[in-house]
Amino acid sequence: MNDIVPRKEMVKLGLMGIGGVGGGLGLLLLKGIASIGGSLSIPGLIAGVLVTTVGMVVASSKEDRRAGMVTAGAGAITVVASLPLIGALAGWLMSLAGIGLLAGGAYSLYKFWKGLKSRG
Repeated sequence: MNDIVPRKEMVKLGLMGIGGVGGGLGLLLLKGIASIGGSLSIPGLIAGVLVTTVGMVVASSKEDRRAGMVTAGAGAITVVASLPLIGALAGWLMSLAGIGLLAGGAYSLYKFWKGLKSRG
């Protein structure tokens, strides 16, 4: 089956792939920042608060509400990962989510590339 993939589907796959890879890398970067400084990570707390604030500002727009809430959630979990007692569990979950986003984004980019080749 070498059917031509519709343009709308190609755009959706490309955006999902780029968003997944970018989100996974961003989450792994935030996890790295949250692990700086021993048990209580001040850089992680600052980064988490900044990302949460940016997410809430983005979520104020009706069109970008979902992206803003996801960004705010990533910031909130960065704050939690920066705390001494439950930071290890939150950091592990951030790693798992980051790797999952990377894998999902890579798969979407693979499907995008495969669809692009079928278009000629």
